[in-house]
Amino acid sequence: MIDSHAHVFFDELLGKAGPYGPAVREFAPGQFEVVTGGYSFAIGANDSFAPVMESRVAAIEPAGITTQVLSLSPLWLFHEAPAAVAVPFLREANDLTAGMVGKAPGLLRAFAALPAQDISVAIDELHRNVKRGFVGGYIGSNARVNLDDPELDDLYAVHEQLDVPLLIHSIVPGVDGPPGDSRLNRWLGNVTIGYPIEETLTVTSLILGGVLDRHPKLDVLIPHGGGAFPAIAGRIFDSLRLPGAPISAEQAREGLSRLWFDTHVHSPHTLDLLLEVANVDHLVYGSNFGGWDSSSTSEVANMAELLDANARRLFRMTP
Repeated sequence: MIDSHAHVFFDELLGKAGPYGPAVREFAPGQFEVVTGGYSFAIGANDSFAPVMESRVAAIEPAGITTQVLSLSPLWLFHEAPAAVAVPFLREANDLTAGMVGKAPGLLRAFAALPAQDISVAIDELHRNVKRGFVGGYIGSNARVNLDDPELDDLYAVHEQLDVPLLIHSIVPGVDGPPGDSRLNRWLGNVTIGYPIEETLTVTSLILGGVLDRHPKLDVLIPHGGGAFPAIAGRIFDSLRLPGAPISAEQAREGLSRLWFDTHVHSPHTLDLLLEVANVDHLVYGSNFGGWDSSSTSEVANMAELLDANARRLFRMTP
């Protein structure tokens, strides 16, 4: 099965983002965490990413994955850091990712992480990496306060021109910018609750903010089934009957059908809702391979043929 959602870290990037690190720190005997700006998360007994990356390639095929599309950790996108930090960091990250793909061509492919602070540089970076086989571009949900900001239109347009998809991943606030809602600081809340909130806002901005209207050929992939959007789609659509609504409910439903989502939603009931609300021809498999919440291809085995056919269209892969 084609896996659209799999993040990578590299030891070579440690300490390359100035005041934001990243760094690996021992917080208890034999236990390590990654510290990036104002955020940290535990990685267990390994004090290096190298063993994880080395074993990863060997584990992909036995997991039932035929092609895995890599993307840099969203913690390391650094959209709110100065361009002088983010640009060289992401260029090196893309070079390291290309090197990893080169170790297993065909099995591995990749999205190019783009420095959204400087749109012209981001466009150049997209061109550079698409030329060497990357499937498309990749930004975080904090590329701008609102993703329908006209400043992003040129970047969206280049994805159309190159005929490649754009991955927009949720982010954790406070890594390289202001902290987020303090109520999410407990129980991994910035990820378990915060990510779906970010994805819901991403979907809303793209649809109600007119991005899809301005860019009729743009394909956008949003992970985790679009966050909470499937659960509140009816409420949003009903609100569009009110005076001053930016678009009609019919236009919003059409926009929703344009967006692509992965199936990494943690629950068969949530997947059923996603199948009911989203365009089933725009769903792809995503695993977050190797993460704390990795999913299994067995969870969507009954949809394997559909998800793979969809992924081949999204990633412009020949059958």
